[in-house]
Amino acid sequence: MLSIWRISWRNMTQNKKRVFFTLLAIILGTSFFTSMLIADKTTNDVFNYYEQMYVANADYWVLSDDHTFSEKLISPIQDDPSVSNTLLALDKQAFFELDGNYSLNERSVRITGVSDQTSPLLTLPVIEGNLDNDGIVLTQAVATLLEVGVGDVVRFSNLGEAKVSAIVEYTQLLASPNNWERAASTSFRVMAPLHMVREWTGIEDEISYMRFQTSDDGEELFHSMQAQFRGTNAYIEPVVADDLQSNDIGGLYTFFYLIAGLSIFISGFIVFNMIYTTVIERKKEFAIMKSLGYTQFAVSKVVLTEILLLSLVGTIVGVPIGIWLGDLFMKALLSVFEFDMVYTLNWMYPMIVSIIIGLLFPIVFSLFPIYYAGKTSILLTLKEVDFRDIIQKQFYYRGIVSIGLLLFVFIDHPISYAATLLGVILIFPWIIIGLSKVIKSISKFFLRFPITLATQNVYQQINRNSNTAVILSIGISIILLLGAAVAAAPEGYEKEIRHTFGGDIRVTSETPWSDEDLSTIASYNTVTNVQTLTEATPITWETINGERRQFSVLSVNENGPTLFENAQNHIQYENLREEPSVLLGNRAFNEWGGSIGQRILMNTPNGEQFFKVIGVVKSSHYAGYVAFIDETNMQNIFGWTNSFDLLLTVSNRAANDSIRDQLWSDFGGHLSKVQTVEDEIKSTTSAVSGMNELLLVMLILIIGLASVGTANTLLMNTLERISEIGTMRAIGFTKEQVRNMILSEGVIIGLSGVIGGIGTGVLLIFITSKSELMDGFMSFQLPVFDMMLSIIAGISLSLCAAYISSRSVSKMDIQTSLKEG
Repeated sequence: MLSIWRISWRNMTQNKKRVFFTLLAIILGTSFFTSMLIADKTTNDVFNYYEQMYVANADYWVLSDDHTFSEKLISPIQDDPSVSNTLLALDKQAFFELDGNYSLNERSVRITGVSDQTSPLLTLPVIEGNLDNDGIVLTQAVATLLEVGVGDVVRFSNLGEAKVSAIVEYTQLLASPNNWERAASTSFRVMAPLHMVREWTGIEDEISYMRFQTSDDGEELFHSMQAQFRGTNAYIEPVVADDLQSNDIGGLYTFFYLIAGLSIFISGFIVFNMIYTTVIERKKEFAIMKSLGYTQFAVSKVVLTEILLLSLVGTIVGVPIGIWLGDLFMKALLSVFEFDMVYTLNWMYPMIVSIIIGLLFPIVFSLFPIYYAGKTSILLTLKEVDFRDIIQKQFYYRGIVSIGLLLFVFIDHPISYAATLLGVILIFPWIIIGLSKVIKSISKFFLRFPITLATQNVYQQINRNSNTAVILSIGISIILLLGAAVAAAPEGYEKEIRHTFGGDIRVTSETPWSDEDLSTIASYNTVTNVQTLTEATPITWETINGERRQFSVLSVNENGPTLFENAQNHIQYENLREEPSVLLGNRAFNEWGGSIGQRILMNTPNGEQFFKVIGVVKSSHYAGYVAFIDETNMQNIFGWTNSFDLLLTVSNRAANDSIRDQLWSDFGGHLSKVQTVEDEIKSTTSAVSGMNELLLVMLILIIGLASVGTANTLLMNTLERISEIGTMRAIGFTKEQVRNMILSEGVIIGLSGVIGGIGTGVLLIFITSKSELMDGFMSFQLPVFDMMLSIIAGISLSLCAAYISSRSVSKMDIQTSLKEG
């Protein structure tokens, strides 16, 4: 066993540069994989953390469909011995009193008065100050905008003033805009003692909601209170930690795993290329070993041991680098979101998985070379049988098969992606041959003989060079597909939002709208239509597996605003009236897990009820994490009677700002939000647009990783031709000419990889744009900037890789290199 380790170590030390580049590929692949896995787990933890912070330790809460309800309604809960903690809250819309020229909508603030700021049913991570139940609580973002600190006084128009007692981290309960531009469409949120809000407003014995915690199973109390609240303006719901309505980040996790898989694939391909080349070079050595008595297993074991050494070193170095990269990536990623989120890096589990993957993937990608080394034939190797004719025939077979696979681009099926990538891999030798001939023809006009030699050298090791270019092309194509998806997403989202928003402006009130309010708004200039939007929220429901979730239920009618698009069969509104039934948004339907025709259980204001799911629709409201019910059934069966939202249609969108100002002026006492369709589009697409910068970074990293393979291949090509290069130098070739020849080889490999990557990317974008699964969301458009960056980065990094090899050649002594022959 010791001799095998010695043999493996000797072989590694004899080819230091080749081993270095292969080791670098393993390190980079492992580190990228680690960083993406850490980003996935940490991002998931971040959103779970804030969702758990929002629900705290509460088990149930009592809410109202009429803004407030009497405390007398909840006295049975407060007196129940199973209830361990309660928290009362009263919401009041107000305005900051600020120095400076700020509009009413920019100064709007919702004050939440709570009975105990230190309650276990609240989670408020304090940055500065104390929760003393004497002052107000602000998030760091609000304190920064208002330029106030702990102990400073904040004034509210026509209410009063209070000192700042604590500044806390971001929490959903106090989610506020972090700049004045966002403040134009979203109210600030602060927390104050309940007694202070009641003193300011004169509202006694009324609350907006109550949270409570039970010391044991509170289901019996829950069902009992459901029955008691029926017919009142209060209803009870379980508290559920479900952030899918506010966070549509499922595609983000797919992005993490795609990049992780791509980095491992590219690194593995580099390892395969190096090991396979090494095995071919050492066939005589393996034949001699077998003639001396080594078994097939023993020969394979030698190669396996070398891979184990490389994977072990690469993993030990790559995983810590990956943890560091993961931290950097999380900082960049969370900066895309609107709020200043904190995170704790989740690195332990990803580290363990990365160590396992880092040790295994080089072995997996080297299985064929390992097996091939053990199967070395003594007689055929010593006879030096020429396999070039066989390889030449393989080219033609590969070309025919690849053309057949590429025809899958016209088939709308997920298998088209795999077929396209495999087809490109098989046809790549022909791409390099064609490019080499073009470059050779061009070089004749400029009398550049080193370039002509470079095209011949590339052809001599066509399989190895093709594999290297394929690595680069696949990396580029996948990133271009992601770039096209990110570029098309804003357009797709805008189209969906405009079709399903229901109007031009959505106006949300703290209290139900009266007929007089509707008449006042309808009299505004440019307002052509005013319709109520009834939204029951939050409503808990159960998946097919019995897990509780939470979303909003919107009422619809045939003459009302358009809130959804049919994703399947045309749904008639009258079908919603035939029996208690609902339409589910596509994301809600996927989370539910059932099928059309089955019934979904919801906790409504009228108690637990089953509704038949009659269809799946697409909607911009909560990114499809929503349900729709007939307007009449919403009142009579569901039990929700009031409307807090209006949808306005205007004849001139340029007047949106003036309408917004007028709304705040007329209804500022209870108005909580005025959002235009443009605001919704901007809010939805801003995070997606921010992802483009991350994609550009990943594009450069992936191309950089592929360029390591280019450097390794060129180095192998060069070392195999030491004697040939020595002869060239001896007959008059200058160092510069030899260096230019190596550089030209790098350009050919890099350029073919870039051309193949762009071509493959275009095919993948075409497949995606025609896919029924995308439902027209992604149109066929090319990410031109990403393509230009791919060309520049691909060729530049390939030149850098070639330069490393050319430097080695230029340092060769002529006599020494001739002796190598």
